[in-house]
Amino acid sequence: MRRFYSRVLFFAVLFPAIGASAQSVTPTFNLLFSFPCDSNFVCPDGYFPVSLVEGIDGNFYGAAVGGGTGMNAQGTIFKFTPSSGQVAVLFSFAEQPDGSLPLGSSPETVIEGTDGFLYGTTLLNGKFGEGTVFKMTKTGTMQDLHDFCNTLTCSDGALPSFLMQALDGNFYGSTGPQNFPTSVLYRISSSGTYKVLHTFDTKTQPDGLGTYGFLQSSDQNFYGATTAGEQNKPFNSIFRFNPSTGAYTILHGFDWPRVATGNLIESSAGELFGIQANSILYEISKTGAYHMFGAMSPTQFFNSAILRASDGNLWGNFQAGCGFQGGVFTATTAGSLLQDLVYGCLTVGEQIGSMFQAADGKFYGVTSGGGGVSTTNNVLNGTIFSLDAGLPPPTATLINFTPTKGAAGSKVLLQGAHFVGTTAVSFNGVNATFQLLSGGYISATVPAGATTGRIAVTNAGGTTTSAKPFTVQ
Repeated sequence: MRRFYSRVLFFAVLFPAIGASAQSVTPTFNLLFSFPCDSNFVCPDGYFPVSLVEGIDGNFYGAAVGGGTGMNAQGTIFKFTPSSGQVAVLFSFAEQPDGSLPLGSSPETVIEGTDGFLYGTTLLNGKFGEGTVFKMTKTGTMQDLHDFCNTLTCSDGALPSFLMQALDGNFYGSTGPQNFPTSVLYRISSSGTYKVLHTFDTKTQPDGLGTYGFLQSSDQNFYGATTAGEQNKPFNSIFRFNPSTGAYTILHGFDWPRVATGNLIESSAGELFGIQANSILYEISKTGAYHMFGAMSPTQFFNSAILRASDGNLWGNFQAGCGFQGGVFTATTAGSLLQDLVYGCLTVGEQIGSMFQAADGKFYGVTSGGGGVSTTNNVLNGTIFSLDAGLPPPTATLINFTPTKGAAGSKVLLQGAHFVGTTAVSFNGVNATFQLLSGGYISATVPAGATTGRIAVTNAGGTTTSAKPFTVQ
């Protein structure tokens, strides 16, 4: 039977540009919740949380790779209510009487789908022992969508670690890093129809194995960084993948030891940014033009994550254990370091697993260890935290929409980021009725009287307008 195994996951998020200046407010870390275990390491809420996402209902949803309730529970899906600071476990991945874990174990990620369900992956177990993709209601009813099988005759990957929903309504993810026999990029529908789209290859090209996640850009292509490869070749790479044609292109290969160590984000100008080993910030275009900036921390970290916040700057974090302080940095898109913040086990926890900017302008995230002073009967193993840097609420990012033309009364799906808290959608200045589907998707109805022009989305951060017009027929 496969047992607990943890791997930290990072999410790629797009943020709009507002400006690039140092903060006038001293950023403050706040410990919101610590995941407790008793002296027998029984942890009913879970332990080692690794992901967190903001739901359209104002709650946060996350995954912890261990703990829970039930026999030998090995992970939880939980809901965190910011207003009360309470965690409610929605589902525990517990053993069956025969010792099996048919729904998987060690959940790695959870996201909100446009249909109101939660979707995610487990790293281990399931029918074939190699992890699962699941679909779950927000009240905890779980459905297994896919069981990964990784043998010579069943090459759909193993150890799934990332999942996102694309403009076409399907979910896309990656498995690995796994040499035998495959690490793959895959597509899965909300009903479980599964297809391998790309098999990662380190033998004939500088591909890497698996990904740190990927984003869908305004050109509808996916961009991401691969994980571990072979040291005597380019170790990992930046790739572009076209979900319509299946074309996979390597844009840049990284040589050991200066390798990519986390996700990519996209600027409002369309440039991609990421972090490589030794805390170095880099920029790469969608055609592969690469530029390396300086280190974002005097301490040389290997694991990292990056996002773009409502001040127009890059914010990122580096992992570290309790005896080795982690950090959060702020830098301009020109590569100038603005601040390097240190966090510790008591104030935040250790090893930040994910961090995002919520609709209120604050950053929220999870750490996979620490989080207060442990006692004889209470061992703390991870936290939910906030970081208040005095930033304004983020303006929505409108990346794309489909279809690109239609008559009054037709439905249009908007894709972007920071849609939570949307108060208005308009077509060339005419207000439309809309439904918030998730933090990244809105369904809007073309209003009567609308004319050809740009679509606008308004939230507490302001109004953002589409880069291209919608054609009213």
